[in-house]
Amino acid sequence: MARQWESVIGLEVHLQLKTGTKVWCGCSTDYDNSPTNTHTCPICLGHPGALPKLNKKVVEYAVKAALALNCKINNISGFDRKNYFYPDTPKNYQITQFEKPYCEKGYLDVKLNSGREFTVGITRIQIEEDAGKSIHAGSESLINFNRASMPLLEIISEPDLRSSEEAYEYLNLLKSTIKYTGISDVSMELGSLRCDANISVMEKGSKVFGTRVEVKNLNSFKAVARAIDYEIGRQIEVIENGGIINQETRLWDDEAQVTRIMRTKEDAMDYRYFAEPDLPKLIIKDEEIEKIRESMPESKSEKLKRFIETYGLPEYDANILTDEIELADYFERVLKITNNPKLSSNWIMTEVLRELKESGKTIEESKINSEDLGKIINLIQKEVISSKIAKELFTIKLNDSRDPEVIVKEEGMIQVVDLGEIEGIVDQVLSENPKMVEDFKNSDEGRKPRVLKGLIGQVMKLSKGKANPKIVTELMESKLK
Repeated sequence: MARQWESVIGLEVHLQLKTGTKVWCGCSTDYDNSPTNTHTCPICLGHPGALPKLNKKVVEYAVKAALALNCKINNISGFDRKNYFYPDTPKNYQITQFEKPYCEKGYLDVKLNSGREFTVGITRIQIEEDAGKSIHAGSESLINFNRASMPLLEIISEPDLRSSEEAYEYLNLLKSTIKYTGISDVSMELGSLRCDANISVMEKGSKVFGTRVEVKNLNSFKAVARAIDYEIGRQIEVIENGGIINQETRLWDDEAQVTRIMRTKEDAMDYRYFAEPDLPKLIIKDEEIEKIRESMPESKSEKLKRFIETYGLPEYDANILTDEIELADYFERVLKITNNPKLSSNWIMTEVLRELKESGKTIEESKINSEDLGKIINLIQKEVISSKIAKELFTIKLNDSRDPEVIVKEEGMIQVVDLGEIEGIVDQVLSENPKMVEDFKNSDEGRKPRVLKGLIGQVMKLSKGKANPKIVTELMESKLK
């Protein structure tokens, strides 16, 4: 009987915090479009005698992350030096938290598309600093220290994940949970979220984990999932062929879709950790934690519950609308204009999300802002235009800066509500389609609605979608009796 295997996965996620200044100094964190090595000072460049000072905002944001991820916050914690030499690490060590992090023992409850739910434990979160950035150009390597000492949180999960699907869903939930707190952009594209995966395999039913391999260079959640699947397969193949798995760090080659050896994995002793002598203990009082808790914005779960209970939305709609905080905010801005939760939800979930998917844009980049969508929906509610015309208006608005109401007037899109005019079109359709009329009269009750729908469709086509559907239906039903 073939051996059966089970994978064991833990993730290390680095979050760059959206503070105004760096973690140990007053240098600006807004460096993306700045000249190289201009957001630096003796502290973040590690000059001898330069002393770090902890940014209070970093602690506040760290506490928000801990609360959002259900962690136990330690009133007393400390900082340590992790010693290693990389060209982009100006001090030749990183200030982090090793012996005692500021928080630990958290969790996230994750739900898969299949409906299965599971809990991922969070071992610890630690405050630390980022390195600079190496730029390799031909035979030269250049260093930009603008990113050095950017504030980071490292979120280390328990090895509770068992598949790439679970890892993918955990990362998505972690991202949206943190995004709701407002402490980070959590964007892999912007570099404010980075993830390393620790992967091992063991025989199914075993309680002893296999040797883990760390995989780096993962630039998207999909890449994380692909790398996990590849590494699981590679490790199983090595073991079944009589080989052994070495503890090592590997890089993900997204182009070749394989992992490649980077270095043998260091243990804690290799980093020669010791307490950071230039920083005192970090003390976070309970009253400070409660004050931060009170200032926390609405969480995703709270918003989901409110959308269902206050707005009467189905759980399906509410789940989609609250998946990203920007989409939830967009919906509520539209709702302020329309005062119609379900109609606003329908338009966002169909037309807006379809347009975003086709264009590859985010909701913030959408060509239809919330005010324009609200006006389009209101034109339907006021019966100025039909739903069909509204979809045409939506398409026009994608490339037209005019106000939706102006477009409707100038393009002659206003709905026909004149009873006499509509009745004339209805009579014309009935006279031109005697077979359908006869079919309606001879049909059973199950078929009549389909024939009626066809006749109404003819009226809407003849009126170029401008006839009021309600009036058309009433007139058609009256004349077919």
